[in-house]
Amino acid sequence: MKTFENEWIIEDFDEYPSFRKKSMFGGLAVYLFERQMLLIVEPTKSGRWNWHGVLVCTDFENQESIMNELPELKPHEFLKKWLYIDTSNDDFESTMEKVTNRILKNDIRFGIYPKLKSKRTKPKKK
Repeated sequence: MKTFENEWIIEDFDEYPSFRKKSMFGGLAVYLFERQMLLIVEPTKSGRWNWHGVLVCTDFENQESIMNELPELKPHEFLKKWLYIDTSNDDFESTMEKVTNRILKNDIRFGIYPKLKSKRTKPKKK
């Protein structure tokens, strides 16, 4: 799996049995407490996008509350359902430390539950 420059953000997640990560859309999806919490993104080689930062997974109804506490987070220009901070933001590191602290405390405003894959049932033999 590709290594991302900003994986330092999730170093403390290793202690939790529910922690996992996987490739997603050229980025690194981060899961904790059975929810997708973050998507760490860097510019793609193909040029598909030039994002370099972190998408914070949340539902629309939680965005305002989170942005009131962490005004550096803004709805992503393309993936508006999630909040985003670019690494060029002067407050990137301090903001991500605050985000991870809330995630580690299992703040329910953060994260989305992955959609369950439907299982096709085989037709019964007659």
